[in-house]
This record gives sequence, C-alpha cells and structure tokens, in this order.
Amino acid sequence: MSSRPLRVAYLSLQAVVDGQDTWAAVTEVIKGWEAIGWSVDRYFPEYPASGAPGGLGRLAEMWRVQRRLAARIERYDAIYVRAHQMALPTARRALAAGIPVVQECNGPYEDLFIAYPRLRIARPVFDTVQRWQYRHASAIVAVAEGLADWLKREAGHDRVVTIGNGANTEAFSPNAPRRPGLPERFAVFFGQFPAWQGISSLLEAVRLPAWPSGLPLVFVGDGAMRPDVETAVAEMPGRVLYVGRLPYAEVAGVVAHATASFVPMVAPERETMFSPLKLYESMACGVPVVASDVVGISEVVNECRCGILVAAGDARAIAEATARIFGDPIAAREMGLRGREAAVSRFSWKARAAQRARVIEDAVQGCRDRRIGDPTRPGSMPDAEGGPQA
Repeated sequence: MSSRPLRVAYLSLQAVVDGQDTWAAVTEVIKGWEAIGWSVDRYFPEYPASGAPGGLGRLAEMWRVQRRLAARIERYDAIYVRAHQMALPTARRALAAGIPVVQECNGPYEDLFIAYPRLRIARPVFDTVQRWQYRHASAIVAVAEGLADWLKREAGHDRVVTIGNGANTEAFSPNAPRRPGLPERFAVFFGQFPAWQGISSLLEAVRLPAWPSGLPLVFVGDGAMRPDVETAVAEMPGRVLYVGRLPYAEVAGVVAHATASFVPMVAPERETMFSPLKLYESMACGVPVVASDVVGISEVVNECRCGILVAAGDARAIAEATARIFGDPIAAREMGLRGREAAVSRFSWKARAAQRARVIEDAVQGCRDRRIGDPTRPGSMPDAEGGPQA
C-alpha cells in the first residue's frame, strides 16, 4: 500500500440507491478504502424519493454532480469512475489536470441500449464517447474476464485488470436473522429485475411439473420485470411470493434461509461478461445456487462446487436442478458450506476493495513517474489528444 493515505473522488452517475445492486458494489468498496485510511468523497446523483426524473432531469443532475467535482478536482490523488457515457467531462478535465482516472466497467456498451432502447439511434456517438474514456484511462477495472478481453480491444491498451464483484461476508451470513413471515422452505431470487436476469425462464420453471411441490419461489427486488413477477404472484398464489425491494441490510435475512438461490442470467450479447453480486452473496449465506452455465459464473460454481449449473434460459433444467437440491438436503448443505468458505476466503468485499486499491495506487505512482520524466508537462499523460469525434 501507499506510504500515505490517498484522497479519491468516486464518481457514479448511476444513482446509488439502497436496495439495488449498485449500492453494495459502490458502498462496500468505499468502506474498504476508508478502512485503510483513505479519504473518499462521493459524487452521486440525488433524486427525490418518488424516483428519478425524465431524461433531461437526469442529465441536469449528472451535470450538477460533475460541476461540483470539477470545482474540487485538484485536491484528489485519483478519480474512480463507475463507467458511464456521461462521465466524459470529468474524464477530460482529469486528463488535462494530470490526475489519474480509473474506470470500473460493469458491462458492455449494449447495457445502455437494453435499459434505454430509444437511445439506440445515437449509438455511434455514445459508443465513441465511452471508448474515448477507456482509451485515456490510467487503468480499467473489469468485473469479468470476458469484459477485460473486450476492453483491451476497445481501449487499445493493456491497462485492464479483472477484479470481480463480491459479498459482505459479515452481513451475508448463514447466521443472518430470519425475516418474519417467510415460508418454512422456499427458493429465492433477489436483486434487480432487468430482462437479462433470466426472470422469464425462472417463472416458466415454477409452472413445470418438475418444480418441487411445496417449495415456493420468493422474489426480492425491483425493476423492469416487476409486472411479470406480480402477475405470477396473482396467478400462482402461495407458489410465487414477492416481498418487494428491501434495504441492503435486510436482504440476507431472506437469502440465508432459502433452500436454493437463483442466478439465471440469460443475455447472448454479454454472455461472457457476468460477475453477479447475487452469486457471491448467496455463497456467503451458505445457500446452494442454481446458475446459468456462462463465463463469469460457471467457473466460480465449478471450482467451488457450490451449486448446479444449467443452460441459460432452460426452464426445465432450472426446475430439475431445484428439485435435486430440494430432495437432497445433505448434498445441498455441503454445497452451501463450500460456497461460504470460498466467499469468506476469496470473494469478500474487503478483499475486492484491497485489489482495487492496488490498481489506484499503481495509477497514481505511474502518473507521478510520468511527471518526473517530463518536467515541461507536469500534468501530462500519454495519448492526451483532444476529445472524441462522433
């Protein structure tokens, strides 16, 4: 670690909201850095409790956050950016000031257009803007190996390191207090509800005869697929339950008491680019997983022997795997124990934060070395040409 604590600005233009995956991925890493003595200032959009405004309102808030950072940028040793197309002003300003920027990439360009299909018409512009940020980053943290390979091609350099997501192994624990009102035995899906999470195939699996009788499926979270979940609740009362979105600190009270937890991602456009929090949090709770056999998930499940892999989108395979876990409590318990051991020893947020801290320190040191090597340009960095051209 550095001989002195660093001062870092963390910029996330995606709202950091308790109960969503982003909350854990951002706040747990910051907590780890602060635990080693770093000073970390947060630059996040702030929206009313009723939800984010329309597109123009969100853009205005993103601009406000970055103007606040711009006014203080010289005080930081490094800027850590949760990659976002609209973070271009900060990336350019930091480059001009000679302040290293570390970008964390959680998905390919396509993610933006899955969430906001109407923006696809301007895809060449959005892709160019993000590519420029990757090209000029001092370093890039990719949360999945497939993302790292893609990023090296897009950025045109090798300053890319793979550091996956993780779990708070103290909060997500087999000993988490049980949330009142849960069925005696149940399976669980938790997290955000975009289409690529595989919720459609999971809901189809519950309807099949192969699904174990007497095992309700509990959903925790919110998102685009919420209407489908609520429809299933109405159509299959007692078989599908929805408890809504819970604060981060309360999610483990459901997960830790499940018979099985699902990680059924299905997205052909990003099938090698997964590092789902729910995988590591389920493992930390000692709960076996039924997960899609895709890169970023399969190697963890295979190596740790903490669950059963199924073909992405295969509802019958999901139902049959669930029945295997439900019908063999001893094997299920052993899967859970192996998952818990691996989560504690290798996949804790404390470990993931320390890995990211080393990347930032290397970027800061590299920037200092360049300043010493080129005293006529004290803030210079390589490839510091102008902004992107659409």
